[in-house]
Amino acid sequence: MNVEKEIILLCSILNLTETELSKELNVSYETINNWKHNRKNIDNSNLEKLYSFAFDRGIRINNIYEQLLKEEYSFDNNLVLFHGAKKDLLMPIDLTKSKRSNDFGIGFYLSESYLQAANYISALNRNKVYAFNLNMNGLKTYKFVVDNDWMIAIAYFRGWLNEYNNHPFILKVLEELKDADVIIAPIADNRMFDIINEFIENEITDEQCKHALAATNLGFQYVLKTQKAIDNLSFLREMYVSSNEKDYCTNSRISLTNNGLQKVKMARIEYKGKGKYIEEILK
Repeated sequence: MNVEKEIILLCSILNLTETELSKELNVSYETINNWKHNRKNIDNSNLEKLYSFAFDRGIRINNIYEQLLKEEYSFDNNLVLFHGAKKDLLMPIDLTKSKRSNDFGIGFYLSESYLQAANYISALNRNKVYAFNLNMNGLKTYKFVVDNDWMIAIAYFRGWLNEYNNHPFILKVLEELKDADVIIAPIADNRMFDIINEFIENEITDEQCKHALAATNLGFQYVLKTQKAIDNLSFLREMYVSSNEKDYCTNSRISLTNNGLQKVKMARIEYKGKGKYIEEILK
């Protein structure tokens, strides 16, 4: 991972010489100089030092990169998207390595924001987020919103509706997705899965479920379903997420979760008795 720009940025913002920065990081000047000129690869332990040092001083390197990448690549139907990986990502992307039990089955999953990808890995023993450019030209897309189609599609792909696999409602949704190169859908996390499960178990209505899910809004994910979509994807850079930044993400997520849970409870109260239970929709 090349850290030339990071070194220049830190020295500029903090008014440090490379010698002073080397002392702050407890490495030699020669080491800093080798990293800067890409003569020596930086290992993970020193990446941790460098990125933690920046984060502790209020310098959000990854957020800066996100803004710069979006300014550079967000034109002519291009998007900058992010992938938080459970393991080191191998190129080229191999769709066959994806799990069938994901939100929409086999696919390569990306989020529209760096923070969402960083939040995803903050609970894992991983420190890498990958930034990509997706050219949408020529790709067929299907976009979900928070509605019955989306809720039931996730439940289907997660294997929660096996008894209804041949129901016309589900077959209709699958038919709509059949030719999509890219599925665009609200991101679902564990909170959402719990809410959707209550809907599947006939504990809440579709109206209660939809409004409760809307209260936990996490943005959109892009699911690349075909090789054609993968071929339109270009790798931009690795982004290292330090332990301190992961802790920040975890604390932010807890705060958002608590706020979301309060909204979910209100949605259940506000829309109680309104809408249909799943057994009425799929009867």
